Amino acid sequence: MFISNLSIKRPVFSIVVVIAMLAVGAVSYFGLPIEQYPNTDIPVAAISITEPGASAESIETEVTKKVEDTVDQISGVKHVTSTVMEGVSQTIVQFNNDKSTDVAAQDVKDKLSSIRGTLPRDINEPVIQKFDFSSQPILSLVVTGPLSSRDMTQFAKDEVTNRLNTIKGVGSVTTYGGQDREIHIKLDKEKMAALNLTTTEILTSLQSDNINASNGNLSNGDKELSIQTDSKIKEVNDFLNVLVAKRNGTEIRIKDIAQVEDGLKDRDSISYYNGSEAIGIDIVKQSGQNTTQVAADVKKEIAKIQASLKNGVQIHIVNDNSLTIQDSVNEVQKTILEGCLLAVIIVFLFLRNWGSTLISAVSLPTSIITTFAAMKIMNISLNTISLLGLSLAVGLLVDDAIVVIENITRHLNMGKSPIQAAKEGTAEIGLAVMATTFTIVAVFLPISLVNGMIGPYFKQFGLTIASSVLVSLFVSFTLVPMLSSKYLKKESVETKTQKGKLHRFLLWFNHLFDKLGHVYSRILTVALRHRVKTLVIAFVLFFASLGLATTIKTTFVETVDNAKVTIEAKTDSGSTLESAAKTAKQMETILKTSSEVKSLYTTVTADKITIIASVPEKKDRAESLSAIGNQMRTALKQIPGASIAITSGSSQMSGKDIQLHFKGNDFNQLLAFTQQAEKMMKQIPGTVDVDMNYVAGKPEAKLEVDRDRAADLGVSPSNVANTLSTLFNGSVATHFETSQDRYDVKVLLQNDQRQDFDSLKGIYVPGTNGKAIPLDQVTRQVFTTSPTTIYHYDKAREIQLTANLVGTTSSQFNKIFNQKLASDLKMPAGVTQVAAGSQEMMAESITSLGTAFLMGILFIFLILAAQFESFIDPLAILFSLPFAIIGAILGLFLTGKDFSMIAFIGVIMLMGLVTKNAILLIDFTKQRRAEGAERSTALLQAATTRLRPIIMTTLAMIFGMIPTAISTGTGSESNSPMAVTIIGGLITSTFLTLIAVPVVYSLLDDLRGLELLHMQAKQKDIK
Repeated sequence: MFISNLSIKRPVFSIVVVIAMLAVGAVSYFGLPIEQYPNTDIPVAAISITEPGASAESIETEVTKKVEDTVDQISGVKHVTSTVMEGVSQTIVQFNNDKSTDVAAQDVKDKLSSIRGTLPRDINEPVIQKFDFSSQPILSLVVTGPLSSRDMTQFAKDEVTNRLNTIKGVGSVTTYGGQDREIHIKLDKEKMAALNLTTTEILTSLQSDNINASNGNLSNGDKELSIQTDSKIKEVNDFLNVLVAKRNGTEIRIKDIAQVEDGLKDRDSISYYNGSEAIGIDIVKQSGQNTTQVAADVKKEIAKIQASLKNGVQIHIVNDNSLTIQDSVNEVQKTILEGCLLAVIIVFLFLRNWGSTLISAVSLPTSIITTFAAMKIMNISLNTISLLGLSLAVGLLVDDAIVVIENITRHLNMGKSPIQAAKEGTAEIGLAVMATTFTIVAVFLPISLVNGMIGPYFKQFGLTIASSVLVSLFVSFTLVPMLSSKYLKKESVETKTQKGKLHRFLLWFNHLFDKLGHVYSRILTVALRHRVKTLVIAFVLFFASLGLATTIKTTFVETVDNAKVTIEAKTDSGSTLESAAKTAKQMETILKTSSEVKSLYTTVTADKITIIASVPEKKDRAESLSAIGNQMRTALKQIPGASIAITSGSSQMSGKDIQLHFKGNDFNQLLAFTQQAEKMMKQIPGTVDVDMNYVAGKPEAKLEVDRDRAADLGVSPSNVANTLSTLFNGSVATHFETSQDRYDVKVLLQNDQRQDFDSLKGIYVPGTNGKAIPLDQVTRQVFTTSPTTIYHYDKAREIQLTANLVGTTSSQFNKIFNQKLASDLKMPAGVTQVAAGSQEMMAESITSLGTAFLMGILFIFLILAAQFESFIDPLAILFSLPFAIIGAILGLFLTGKDFSMIAFIGVIMLMGLVTKNAILLIDFTKQRRAEGAERSTALLQAATTRLRPIIMTTLAMIFGMIPTAISTGTGSESNSPMAVTIIGGLITSTFLTLIAVPVVYSLLDDLRGLELLHMQAKQKDIK
């Protein structure tokens, strides 16, 4: 081969090339960002529109439906999902993957601008954002101490969040549980009525009195002086003296109708850390930034802040995702090193020579380090997926070098000079090595084309392995032949008889292997005589394994043990923040009774409670994380009025294990059906935390304006709405500024005058000529309920049913649920079940992975056909593929692992690995037949000659993956099933390939001979 001959002739040149590759790879390694998973850039745009005070049903009709109809017209829209709440409409527009995220967001902006005039005038300006799937908090902190809520909030803002926001790479810092300062002007409705005052007059007076405005400039040509009008209120009590109006010559000021209070904003959340009230802080990095680096910089700043803390204030890190990421990456890096060591030991076991072992082993660091340069070029980060690819490729990276050096050693032992042996040995095996490597690449390139959200994951996995094996091939054709020509020597008699325990063991092992070779030769001879029986046995084993596959649990992605259990509880409709906080305290009390709980971090809102319970690391406890979660679930069942869901660990997929989506235009029909389906779900064994996203409407007091009476009295409906909004919800009239900050000044009724429905009595609204009109003269009261949240999926009402699974799998659940749905509960004609969220993603993934699987087989066939110049010989090699399935299924069954998306990638990887052995057999057979050997003789010679490199490479791959298969560190839950799948497949495929492939080759050769005889007979007939 030209490249090998060039390396042998010019050794310095080849060394220089390798050193350059190593240098570039090392520099690239230190520049690669570290992430837990690959970044996903899926074209999704989020639209948020707010209309304060509007009901969910009103926003659905006036805002959400118009937005959905408009954005649905954009080309490439895949799904439109909306969530409508009181005062808020949120619409998520998902596009096909081939659309740019920036283009998608711009298209949405352009479309919305065209209907802006048709939307309600009092909505706030629509906010359109690109959806970032990586915008999860990398760090969560709590600030605790003996300070008041107001002082603690101010401290967290001034000393923590403001400083953290300035750190490079920090995208946002969000606080929870704080209470910002706010000035309250609390009106007395009875005094307002007595003085004939309206809320409009009060708001106007505050806005016009408290001003600071620029009024232009004075200039004489040489100098310029700005004019400023300053009437800002300097002290809070000065608001009491603001003039509101004059009645009969008497001045009416704020102090005559209201109280001024230096108070706090109504908070929308409360945070607790280990039972004590705290300020929670979530830190999100900027998109594309290095997670571990940003987290390290944040922790350095936190350390500086902590050094200056006083008054008992403390900062605790309650969740650090960067540690999980770093631990996962470190664990995979450790398995790579362990795999490299084991692979080298296997090579030494067979070659018995440190020189040849080190020559073949040199491909490992060279290939791995150079792959980092390829990863840098292709914008692949150091994450668990890309490093998993490298860890599983360890055995592959030494394979080519093993095969080349073993063949060179064989030629050397035939009496050839080192240079001649290096040249001829490499040339003889070159095409086979290229074919085996290209089949690996052929398998992994289609994986990189997988669509959907999982696409980036497998793109990085496939490209990483493809790059590494191509580098390994280059090293095997350059550095390995060159070093072999310099340092390899013929095995002498002295070497064979060297003393020492190690050498005696190596001689014993190789002698035992030679005996195995003789046994194998006899078995193959028998198999070639009984070809049909041999194939029948092989097929029986294959179909038996398929039967065993039905007993293996399946799942989409595995859950990783991160030593955290997340408890979420939905409160009853209409619950207040205070009642939710009481429920949270009850939950904390129960959870603290568990000896496994180290700390509790709780975030409470009016409708949801989230508790993160930290437990000891996996290595420091006896029970599994899921068992701890189940214990918590059982203990928390005694909490009334809360729908509780437990999530143990973290997963690449968000949400519960089961997510069923139903939609329909008749909401009452949809609700009735899903309520029945929910009851049915609860009866399925293994389902827990069953819930639906529909929440019963909360009580509502609706004031319907009597248009005729209002018109007669000169009352505008908008004045009615604005008055009620100011009195009961509060209106920000102006701002109070200090030297450090700016605070809202809110006008609202006194607390005791806005407690119940009777508070609506004695309210006046402005009418004709400023006359105050009693509210009950222009409105009538109606008691009703209104939905708190409305969900849409592709423009139709939607209800989701969700559940977690314990002791069963999603495939088993779906089978039982679909059977019950068909037999016990007929789905109405107007209701449809749609694949959405993780369910849709799973379906898309299976389709894409299936396509990648078939494309990989096709490419393998085409590469082999091109190499052997035959469309028949590759069929014998492809016949080895089913044998890998036997071991893959058996491996998962024996280890109790689930068959997941990651394990399926292992099956696809096997397609490339198992063909390597068959290629070596068929290639050598064809070489011997070309030299004149009879077919059976050529097959037996190929089997005995190639047995050693086949077993060597297979064991190197198996032992290179064993550290990943048996790993128990962070992230091992997702990595281990793939390694088990590959190891099992390699074991069975190797043994069956060595027997079945020669048999199939001989049968196909017979068919080819019959075809040739048939053609010759036709030619004689023609003559």
